[in-house]
Amino acid sequence: MRFPFRIRCWNGLGAFFLLLLATACTRDSEESTPVRTLEQYVRTSFQATGIQDKRVMESLLTGDTRSRLEAWNDEQFQRAFVEQKKTFKELKILENRKVSPQEVILVYELSYQQGPQDKGVRITQRKLGTLVREQADWKIKEVRSIRESIEYLEELSLP
Repeated sequence: MRFPFRIRCWNGLGAFFLLLLATACTRDSEESTPVRTLEQYVRTSFQATGIQDKRVMESLLTGDTRSRLEAWNDEQFQRAFVEQKKTFKELKILENRKVSPQEVILVYELSYQQGPQDKGVRITQRKLGTLVREQADWKIKEVRSIRESIEYLEELSLP
């Protein structure tokens, strides 16, 4: 009597672990969405450590936007993304508007701190991004700045 019970229990646990494994494996292969593409681009740009990150960023772009980044040489990319002292703070999607099944417009706000922690500035940019679907993936086609605000974290003082 104990033997059949153990087999049933093991089969139930086996099925549970199989389901858990399947769920974990499909998480990385989630469907591409405009928001995920934008988030990945922003994350890569703030965490860039070398020229390999330029290739990742290029893969998330299309059209003129991609062409402009591809035109940068390695030194320009290093200065703009790797050597900059920027600390990512927040990305907020303010509006997600579907123009067509192949095109989406995102209005978003990006906040980051530039410079040393104690004397830096907090920059908040509101942007409008156009993303298009190419095959199964969403790509950033165009980004336009709407507004930028700069907040000095340490008071300004006159001499």
